[in-house]
Amino acid sequence: MNAKVEVIGEKLIALLSEKKIIARYELLHRVYQYVREANLNESESAELRKLLENDDIAVGIFFNILSGNPIFVNLPQLDSAMQVNNVMFHFVHTGNYGDPELAKAFKQYQDAEDEINELASINLKYLLTNFMTNAGYVLVDDAFGKLTFNGPKDNKLEFRIFTSIEDVEIVDGMEGSVILVPHAESPGPFLSFYHQKGVEVEMTETKVWVANMEKATIDPFIGYPKDLAIYKQFNDPQLAMKVKTTWCRKEGT
Repeated sequence: MNAKVEVIGEKLIALLSEKKIIARYELLHRVYQYVREANLNESESAELRKLLENDDIAVGIFFNILSGNPIFVNLPQLDSAMQVNNVMFHFVHTGNYGDPELAKAFKQYQDAEDEINELASINLKYLLTNFMTNAGYVLVDDAFGKLTFNGPKDNKLEFRIFTSIEDVEIVDGMEGSVILVPHAESPGPFLSFYHQKGVEVEMTETKVWVANMEKATIDPFIGYPKDLAIYKQFNDPQLAMKVKTTWCRKEGT
């Protein structure tokens, strides 16, 4: 295992030794962070993909950690999980953790929420940039909360990133742009957003796409791109149509 990969393992060991009980959401984004910071070259990336049997290194490492047979030596085996106030936590079962320890872990997670959300925003940008690069686009501007990508034939697409669908607000200047949000553990927040703001989104020709960081995929929730090259990058390109058909039918419309 090369030096850069070993550094990823060392950071994970330090993280899990400190946290003991860690929120699934934080663990996922820490893995993305460590992979980004490792700046692996193509040879190193290929080695890890083969070892993890996953095309996406961050996703592969994340699930490898939870597999019970991690590739990194001395990494604590997170073989137990518990949900606390709708947040999933992972830990080693031999720790014999009870309610006080879980409550403390939840409090620490709450206290670090701003930091974790900032990290999530960076990771969403990382995933989006890879997604758009694969469609032939280049990031040309990243300022004032807006990311602009230029593509072939003078194509251009602007994005805004939010770390929760519940935080999304449609304001002047967003017309025709794409809002990127992470997936949620339940469809509830997305259902509420669709019923409350779906019409407004469509009227302003804004789009909302969803990044599943546990799969390293992006899919359309509301609205499609005009460029077929972007459309082909979706994992489930028919999702927006399924949402519109199913959720409208549930309302009897």
